[in-house]
Amino acid sequence: MTPQAFLRTEDLRALIAQLVGTQPWRSRAGNGTGSIFTMEFGEPLPTDATQGAFSLMVYCAWRIVRGDEVLLSWHDDSDAVLAPGLAALEGLPVTAVELSAWRDLTVRFADGRALHILNDFSPHQDFDCNWFVIHQGRQAYGVQPDNTIVLEPVGGKD
Repeated sequence: MTPQAFLRTEDLRALIAQLVGTQPWRSRAGNGTGSIFTMEFGEPLPTDATQGAFSLMVYCAWRIVRGDEVLLSWHDDSDAVLAPGLAALEGLPVTAVELSAWRDLTVRFADGRALHILNDFSPHQDFDCNWFVIHQGRQAYGVQPDNTIVLEPVGGKD
């Protein structure tokens, strides 16, 4: 098994920049997942039509906003609010992505909505909260609870 590698912020920025121009086409949330969700971007993989070229997986605080208005957040009911709110982003072109120094991710959509993913990093807390992007079903670029960025093979593949 290949060990994880630690990456620079620039490496992750280069990867997520490739989301611009893509559209999310499948989200999975609700039905017992709590605030955890996944969202598929880019062309479906030839080996797995349920997974996109980019799979965003979120296990931390997040919200969807338009301008100064919070439309929904990870605190809302997963079935009644989160799943339909994420599904409403499907088919919208990504116009911009931003990665802060604290590894917060913002994905902006053509209709003015934005998905904010908040890395809940704190040097005083010990909890499992992270987000990552799987690229082409092979490599996971992850933001870890200690604010590091790691690259790991998926399923033992390099």
